[in-house]
Amino acid sequence: MKNFEFLFTAWMVVWAVFFAYELSIARRITQTREEIERLKQQLQQR
Repeated sequence: MKNFEFLFTAWMVVWAVFFAYELSIARRITQTREEIERLKQQLQQR
């Protein structure tokens, strides 16, 4: 049964890392979109 506990723990760690990576990507996409909008506004003002 110890092998199952190890496997389950490893599985949980992998999914936690995956979700943290997904959140990081989502945050960077949001920041990039905000930057694009800011640049569009600057171009329209010229």
